[in-house]
Parts: sequence; structure tokens; C-alpha cells
Amino acid sequence: MAAAVSEASPLQLRPQELANTADYIPLVNSGEIEFGIANVVQYSYAVSGTGMSEGRPNPNTRMAATLMPFRVSYIVRRDSDINSLADLAGKRVPSFSEGALGDFVNKAFLGTAGLTMADVEEVPVPNFPRMWASFAEGSSDVAIFVVGAANSREFDATFGIRYLSFEDTPEALVALNEFLPQAYFAELTADSGIPGVTEPTNINVFDYVFFASAEVSDDMVYTAVKALWEKETDLLAGGPFWGGFEKERMGLANGNEYHPGAIRFYQEMGVWNQ
Repeated sequence: MAAAVSEASPLQLRPQELANTADYIPLVNSGEIEFGIANVVQYSYAVSGTGMSEGRPNPNTRMAATLMPFRVSYIVRRDSDINSLADLAGKRVPSFSEGALGDFVNKAFLGTAGLTMADVEEVPVPNFPRMWASFAEGSSDVAIFVVGAANSREFDATFGIRYLSFEDTPEALVALNEFLPQAYFAELTADSGIPGVTEPTNINVFDYVFFASAEVSDDMVYTAVKALWEKETDLLAGGPFWGGFEKERMGLANGNEYHPGAIRFYQEMGVWNQ
């Protein structure tokens, strides 16, 4: 993104590495950093000061663009007797500390099948890498994976995996959004080329977003989103992470306030309908 904006505009964006989303959203909120990216779930909670950011609101941030869909779902071993999310009752599920992203994902996923963490056997893990290691060594029956990620492909080559399919119903979506606001379901088919998908499978999706401090000038935000719009082809060529990015979706409504500079650009492009 930094390269795309810097090449297509007078702006020179420089990536600044930080530990996690919780570290950098407050820096954008204070104006110390102009822009940030995050998944829409954590961003929405951070703005309102609820959920994962309980009591720590960041009202001085504004949406600049909706980026690419981020696909995250449960997988099991191919020979597992778990064939649906409801089958996870009584099974070994990795558990995270209260309020962590993994904790919210688990509660949302299980909720779609009418389950809670009390219905499964918890296998405490401190982070996602340890969860994947637990799944690989067989001490847990299921794990959260980015759909099509390199480690899931490695596991498929080693012992075979299957993605569990969500029930795409209004009730399941309500349960999902209770913990993952703005998440939705999407169907993958057997010809998707993703190991672990051998039949139509509903997965969980939430978008990544580009946001700015409310103190950033309208012209700067306008210039940044215009550059991303013009660099769509280059971004899509940047790797599988960008799969699904469409410039016409950049102004997508997600319940969060957009920056005036972004709104002006999307209005000019004829894609602003909020």
C-alpha cells in the first residue's frame, strides 16, 4: 500500500512496524500516525470502545477505504468425525484469554451453531502460532485458519484438512455478528483451488480497512484513496492477501464514519451511496 500510494501521488507513505492493532489504532486516534490498517472487527470495537477495546474508545479516527475481504474459518483433520460446527460439542477447542481476538472468533463461530465455550473442552493457548502447533500435534481437534494460507496448505499436504461449513441463515449471521460485527458468510466451491474445500463450503469473512486520523487534511486523504483506486491492478498483483480487492467497494458502508476527503473522492467516482 505504501508503495502504491507513494508511486501514484505526491504523498510518501512509510510503513511503521508495531506489535499489533491495539498498539497503533490509538496512535492514529491521537494524530501521531496519519494512517492505519486493521480488520473491520477490531477497528469497529476500537472506535466505539467496546468489545476488544472495552473502555478505550478511539473517536478521532475515520474510515478512508474498505480494502480486501479477509477469510477466516475453522479447519479439522480430513479424517475427523467432526462434520459440522454443531459436532464441536464436547471436542477439544483452543481457547484464548478473555477479550483476545481469538476469544471473540471462537465465541462467534460456536455461536452460529448454538454453542458456547462451556459446550467444548478448552485447550488454552497463548496465541495463534501455539494454536496451530496444538492442532498439528493433535492436542486440539479444530483450529482457526486464514483460508488458503501457507500453513493450512502445509497441513493439508502432511495429514489432510477440511474446512467446516457455516449454516448461512439469518440466525447464524446474528450470532456471528454478536462478536464479529460486520462479518459475513461467503461460499467457496470445490473448484476454488483451496486445499480442504472439496464441496460447497460457507466460510466467515470480514474486510480489512484503511483508516485515518480525523486530523489528517481532506486533501491528503483524498490523494491517498485516489492513489489506491488508480493502483488496483498493482495491488491485486501484490499477492494472495489482496484477493477480492475491488476499487468500487472502497467506499462500502460498514457502520463507521468516513473521512470527508474520502467521501469527496468516492462521490466524484460515482460510488458513494451512503
